[in-house]
Amino acid sequence: MKNKAGIDARYAKSEEYKRTLATIIKTDKCPFCPDNFKYHKKPILRRYKDWCVTENSWPYENTKYHFIFISREHKENFSDLTDADFNAVRVLANWVIKKNKIKGGGLTFRFGDSVYTGATVRHLHMHLIVPKLASKKLAFSVNFPIG
Repeated sequence: MKNKAGIDARYAKSEEYKRTLATIIKTDKCPFCPDNFKYHKKPILRRYKDWCVTENSWPYENTKYHFIFISREHKENFSDLTDADFNAVRVLANWVIKKNKIKGGGLTFRFGDSVYTGATVRHLHMHLIVPKLASKKLAFSVNFPIG
């Protein structure tokens, strides 16, 4: 599902998110690029270099925390990332982990064609996901789909 906005609404997890994506597609602009970053419902928590961190507006089921790291520069492929990009995400992730006293979680991202990735937005962004606990010794499973 190619469009100038870089959106693939097939993978939206809720009806509200599908409606938001349909609106974004009509703009022909990427929702994570600075000139169209108005659909995200959560505040930017911190910026470092060309990256920012925010809570995900549409967190996955069973998450205690779901943060996303977004580059100001539009990038879609893994080869577009630089050492500076990874360092910026590392700095922001360490800040989020310390601030929220996170004891464990996952840092993940998808890249490239959404047919393979299952992503709704092709603009590279990384997720820091911490599951809710089912008990003191077991976390709920969080589904982060690829494909």
